[in-house]
Amino acid sequence: MMQISSLYNKYKDNWWALPLILPFILYPITQRLSTYGIVDGFDIPFIYFNMALMTVLTMMYGVKAIPGIALCIFSRVYPDRGFEPALMSILHYFTSIVISCAGYYYFTGKKGLASFGRYNLTWQRIFWLVFINTTLFLNYFQAVLYLGLFGGYDKMMYVNPFTTRTLINYHAMLVGNMIGLPMVYLVIRSIRNPFYLIKYGKKVRHQLAEDLRVIELICLLGSLTLLTALMIYERNHTLMLMNSVYTLTLLLPVMIWATLRLGHAAVSIVWWVIVIVLCKYYQSYVPSGGDFDLHLAIATSCFSAFSITITLMAINITRQRALNVKTKRLMSIDPVVHLPNLLALDADLKQNTISILCQLYAPDLELLGRHYGLLMQVQYKQQLAQFLKPVLKEDERIYISSGHDLIVRMSPLNAEKRIAELYNKAKKFRFIRDGVKLYPQIGCSYCIINYPVGHLYMLIGELRALAEISLTTNLPVDMRKHSSRQVQNQVKTKVDMMNQLQHALELDRFVLMAQPIESKNGDRYHEVLLRMRGNNDEIIFPDTFLPVAHEFGMSSSIDLWVLNNTMKFMDENRDSLPNQRFAINLTPASICRADMAALIERLLIQHGIAPEQIVLEVTETDELTNNVQAEKTLDAMQRLGCKIAIDDFGTGYASYARLKNMRADILKIDGSFIHKINSSEMDYKIVQSICELARMKNMTLVAEFVETEEIRHTLFRMGVDYVQGYLIGKPAPIESIQTIN
Repeated sequence: MMQISSLYNKYKDNWWALPLILPFILYPITQRLSTYGIVDGFDIPFIYFNMALMTVLTMMYGVKAIPGIALCIFSRVYPDRGFEPALMSILHYFTSIVISCAGYYYFTGKKGLASFGRYNLTWQRIFWLVFINTTLFLNYFQAVLYLGLFGGYDKMMYVNPFTTRTLINYHAMLVGNMIGLPMVYLVIRSIRNPFYLIKYGKKVRHQLAEDLRVIELICLLGSLTLLTALMIYERNHTLMLMNSVYTLTLLLPVMIWATLRLGHAAVSIVWWVIVIVLCKYYQSYVPSGGDFDLHLAIATSCFSAFSITITLMAINITRQRALNVKTKRLMSIDPVVHLPNLLALDADLKQNTISILCQLYAPDLELLGRHYGLLMQVQYKQQLAQFLKPVLKEDERIYISSGHDLIVRMSPLNAEKRIAELYNKAKKFRFIRDGVKLYPQIGCSYCIINYPVGHLYMLIGELRALAEISLTTNLPVDMRKHSSRQVQNQVKTKVDMMNQLQHALELDRFVLMAQPIESKNGDRYHEVLLRMRGNNDEIIFPDTFLPVAHEFGMSSSIDLWVLNNTMKFMDENRDSLPNQRFAINLTPASICRADMAALIERLLIQHGIAPEQIVLEVTETDELTNNVQAEKTLDAMQRLGCKIAIDDFGTGYASYARLKNMRADILKIDGSFIHKINSSEMDYKIVQSICELARMKNMTLVAEFVETEEIRHTLFRMGVDYVQGYLIGKPAPIESIQTIN
């Protein structure tokens, strides 16, 4: 048996083997599957597969297929029609097939032999093997008929090409090539190598939608079967509408559904079967009578259009699905270390309800990387992962994190014992570089994971912190004994807020608000307040996000965003809001920047804003106290022409001691002294003393949190220059200033 198989594989592609035998075996089958009918006394094909057979044989075997094809055609034509028509039939087939295949291979080369369904070959195949092939075949036939070279045999066709019958014939060959080429190719490839049929079956399963359920597949195939059955059912008055070409139009959306869910490999077979059945029983839905040829032309046109549409959609959808799978796979592999990354870890955790995460942390890699380079770090991780594989089970994997660590997912069975074994194995690893053995110190921490995990990245960060403890104890650290839920939640909240701040800066998700500040005589300017849109478009107030921004060093970037967008608004609305002034808050981080004054000056010039239109509000903090750079920045802004305001005076570090040496233009009294000024003698005296001291330094006074007319009257009587609060106006989007004005 093995010898026979070996001989078959050795000689099967010789011209006297399969290329010679297959035409005689397959031609009767394709002829049987083709459908003919009588239209106005002529034999007309409704679907024609013989040309697809000859085309595939030529495409696969080249010149080796010529003897088999020629002998097959000759043996089929000569007995009935004689030598000359048989010779003309051979030339007829070869003329169109050779030209179309030559053009096809000229543009595709050897890759043109690939299986059907390849996106990059689809358009070439449709153009050359379907359109050009069919057009040449029909035109050649009409020319030979016209010249009478078929020996007067004209019962099969007709001389006049400009008829409905010609259109039907053309669509029959188009459809035959369109759906016949893939099927004939599948049959011949399977005969040459039976394992190809198994491969094709795997392709069908692979191209199915991942979420396809059996019930959906049953509904899909049932719908196609029902529509097909309705069309070929014996014509009667009850189902008159369904026994018509109308039902054919209903097949298209169902077949599109099939292409979306099944892919090209399966849909090609399904549509091939449906078309053959419908063509065989065309009498059931094509009414006989005077318009028979017209209805038949419409039906064959639908088959042609539907076949092209379904084929192109199926190939495109299959390609897109394959690209998505490839993209997901590449997204799950670190492109540098070539180990599964955290996305792969999250996907694997989803498949395992309970897992153990073990983190191996090697902080010395940072120092070694500076000396030996990045490649050393990559090779160390790769070799360490390979070194640890013998102690892992088949379903356990090692993943790469963003830092100098590896994460191992393990089963929870005998967890502590196996983690100790893994850690001991890791500590024995020696990395050889330039003949020198390197063994960076490794820390180990672990935890139990119950899927779903809401904060995997934060959890990995905590594991890394615990792994640092392991560096000193030289033992694996269990997270359950060294962490608390409260700490985790705090870290998570900060990380989430930091991410939202980064997105807000990148996507302009901050919102500028303006609150009026008004004097006794009606003079106004506005304080710019900041809000942020959260992930769900909710408004987040600054007391929530500014502390996090300060902690992560983002407050200066936020200040620059506010300055730039405020001045941009002033520039765009200078005609409707001439000389409008705005007070903008600066954080200590911004004031302590050496280049902040230059950046603000650059923005003023860029937007054409006069420095006198900008008031910079500063809150006194410990960072600004005795800070030389902060004083330089404020002095530079005052020399430029901007006004400097001290915010929240009376609280924190903004005290009387600072008032003595303060070089500011405006003093804003904290609202905690204002809202009870008429009922608290202490608050009244404090505000009064602040007013007296401010007047001595020629500073403008602003009172915050003014909510009643009585408070405003009291403050103006005490000598306060401007008031701010809900009585004057609530914060509103900065764009609303135009409407109010």
